[in-house]
Amino acid sequence: MNNSRMTVGELRRFLQSERVEALDTRDPIAIRLAHGRWTALQAALKDRADEEIVDLNTATVGVKVAAEALGYTPQQVRKLIREHRIAAHKQGEQWHIPLKALL
Repeated sequence: MNNSRMTVGELRRFLQSERVEALDTRDPIAIRLAHGRWTALQAALKDRADEEIVDLNTATVGVKVAAEALGYTPQQVRKLIREHRIAAHKQGEQWHIPLKALL
């Protein structure tokens, strides 16, 4: 995904097409990952209107949601952050991972 900004509706359609593509492959791992990403990001976007524009570099989720979206454990996500393999910034005690890093 090259866009840094998109509407919530476009993001939902992108995630839905990813799910459909995974189902078409019949690959259980791809299906599980696409479903995990759909579920996690839908929860993060639930209170947003489809027309709302989201900056994928500034809209963030926590470690737990990122882990679900990526198919990892929260500990694995924290390790990837420490290794600078996932973009993130810390506010207080909480890590914030941009949506762009999950797509």
